[in-house]
Amino acid sequence: MKDESLLCSFPDAIDVIQKAKVTCRFKSGQVIFYADNDPLGIFTIQSGLVKLEVTSPSGAAHTLRLMGPGAALGYRSLFANEPYHASAIAVEDCELCFISKADIMNLFTTHPEMALKLLHHISKDLRIAEEKWMGQMDKGAAERIAEALLFLQDHFTHQNWTRREIAQWAGTTPETVIRTLAQFEKEGLIDQTDGRSIRILEKEKLKIRASPPGV
Repeated sequence: MKDESLLCSFPDAIDVIQKAKVTCRFKSGQVIFYADNDPLGIFTIQSGLVKLEVTSPSGAAHTLRLMGPGAALGYRSLFANEPYHASAIAVEDCELCFISKADIMNLFTTHPEMALKLLHHISKDLRIAEEKWMGQMDKGAAERIAEALLFLQDHFTHQNWTRREIAQWAGTTPETVIRTLAQFEKEGLIDQTDGRSIRILEKEKLKIRASPPGV
């Protein structure tokens, strides 16, 4: 929803923001910005779903984050004064608000509470990234795929995910995802008879499968 936007609907500076912001719309699959490009400002998501994607030296794509309304894109690279380390891609049709670097700095000068709000958001983002990294350290592919299914269902119930997208989130290959899903279906944990849609039948048992051995 638009009123959840991190910066573009800040109530104390709404008039200034309305003059500074640019509304951008992207279709599913469109790239919002590419890795290695220089950031020019900050995007915030007003509607839709966006993923941050990196490509390994071997050419494999990995999903770092999935973000919906209220999330901000590009702030780390902007404030670090370095190129984007990941590409932002629309997973579904999106509406984003863009504010240029110059306008952001002016807003932070006149409304320092906005800077504090962004700092709070950055801190939460860092914690989430650390938790994902730590959670995957001791897990094999099957555990990571089970975890991905649970996470995607809990947070993005309206979206049907391709096997490739699940692989990118779980840090494995589409072939491994296909084999693992077939095994999960054989065990009665999921149902995928509806084509692309994956329905979890035994959530608690799938949670057990998402835990690394010995836990």
